[in-house]
Amino acid sequence: MQEYQLRYIENTKEIAALLDVSKGEDSETEKIRRLAAKEKIDALKKENVDLLNRHLFTCLDELHAASPDTIRELEEFADVLMDWKSNLDCGIYLLIHESLLTLYRFRRDRNNTIKELYKVGMGMYYRSRSVQGITSNLTNSLYFEGEMMFSEAASYLKYFAEIDDDETKGYIIRSLANTAICVRDLKKKVEIGLRVLQIIQDPFYQQLAPNLPWDVFLQRTHQQMSSNRAIMSRGNLSADELAAVLESCEYVFEPEAHKGDPNVRWLWPYYEMEYSCGFVDIDTTLDRMERLILEADEHSFELSDMYAKCQLPIYYGTLLRRNEKLRNRPKRMRFLKEAYDRMLGVIMDYPLEKDIEYFSYLTVLIITDYYETEGVPSYLEITSKLLRKLSGISYLNSLKAMKITVYLCDILLKEDPSFFDDIPFIAEETDPEKKKELLFRYGETCALYCDFGLLKMNMERLTHTRNLLDKEYEIYQLHTVSGHDDLAARESTKIYADCAYGHHAWYSGSGGYPEGYVRSESPYRQMTAVIALVAYLVENYEHGMDLRELVDTEKRRFSPLLIALMMDEEHLKAVQTLLEQ
Repeated sequence: MQEYQLRYIENTKEIAALLDVSKGEDSETEKIRRLAAKEKIDALKKENVDLLNRHLFTCLDELHAASPDTIRELEEFADVLMDWKSNLDCGIYLLIHESLLTLYRFRRDRNNTIKELYKVGMGMYYRSRSVQGITSNLTNSLYFEGEMMFSEAASYLKYFAEIDDDETKGYIIRSLANTAICVRDLKKKVEIGLRVLQIIQDPFYQQLAPNLPWDVFLQRTHQQMSSNRAIMSRGNLSADELAAVLESCEYVFEPEAHKGDPNVRWLWPYYEMEYSCGFVDIDTTLDRMERLILEADEHSFELSDMYAKCQLPIYYGTLLRRNEKLRNRPKRMRFLKEAYDRMLGVIMDYPLEKDIEYFSYLTVLIITDYYETEGVPSYLEITSKLLRKLSGISYLNSLKAMKITVYLCDILLKEDPSFFDDIPFIAEETDPEKKKELLFRYGETCALYCDFGLLKMNMERLTHTRNLLDKEYEIYQLHTVSGHDDLAARESTKIYADCAYGHHAWYSGSGGYPEGYVRSESPYRQMTAVIALVAYLVENYEHGMDLRELVDTEKRRFSPLLIALMMDEEHLKAVQTLLEQ
């Protein structure tokens, strides 16, 4: 690889390490270390942006004239950026391979076009993982784009006999199978999987490419098919499709049941299938799940143990949520608390440089499916710890935002004690001191949770590594919708949902996002207006900047009352002091 590529990789890895602030205490020494880390991250990001602008983007613009060595170096660079575990930078990986795809299409190079269709499809798939648990037109289009890449590569199956390169034939088969990972409809996934199973077991294709790992293709396709087992109870599968799913479940899961050290990732679905098919009852299933959770190595971060310690507790909670009788059994509820406590401990100790893709998937699962009920940690409690672990430097910015929010709320409350009385639980408090304390606590938590939706997107490191690409910024904007939906769904966090939803919407209604936010309909609009200003200041202020000018240029964006407050010299200096801390 070239020097700039090696430097970019080194910087990106260092940024990832510096972002992990979860284990430090809130001491003065630790605060100094964090500030030094933030300055270092800012410098590394600036260098990364310069490396991309001066070298990579220039190279991609002139790719038609690039030498074979330059293309090989680009491919090596992309492979390190997206190794399917660390996911250092999926966006740049995708940018490189999209450019190579354009090049090979222009050259009418069929073999390399097929390869790049596969590579681009994989990049699009991993980019779409940042919107798991979110439904919108954009998320649907992201999955569809990946499906189209794989479908196009798979369409070259009709030329299988005349293609003389085994690697290219392998990309065709892999693309055919991977079409299913970008499809969200389970029935369609089954249809695709059934076709793939027929093709990879067909002697005709095996004889045309005897050196391909057909046994691996078969194993992976069965694993993929088995993940569709949830559809078996819906009654809309044909007899052949149902038999195929059951056969895949048996093929993948049954052998694990007889191993001395089974992979829990495949053993549990076998147990789940037995329960779904009525072979065992719910209590046997829960007992099995409890055993798998408790037997996992407490200190291991390997995938099988992580599956047992993190995914199974979420599934356990889901079963209890769906079954009222189970919720009335103290033994099961006590175990749920134990499993959740264990899960949280593992998440907080997890080294962020290891298998970040799978860890991000676990995070999404917890945030989306956590079962808040009596006797277990509240959603507020567990997500506040996740924010500290996963928000890195942004968490430190949130601490700054919390102080500024309290300062502004104090001023507003002094000028008009009823200013926040549209909020029901604020209006109900008649004691002035208690009301102030309640308001400050609420404002602090709103400041902490306004960007909560970003937790599901695995974008913390990316935003500190380089500037977002256009498509990434579209994805980024969805954090308002995602954060609102998850917070609003739980009792302990629903009062913070509006700030998460509306803090990027303009006060005038003439700009910002999301489009569905209507300020006048929300009882929390006054606090959301405060958070919108505070979040903007914290995100855009740089040391020594003229704060008055920063605020003055965005008058339509924020509440006129808040803008007037910020024009006051005393308040301006106070907020600037808090921003400089």
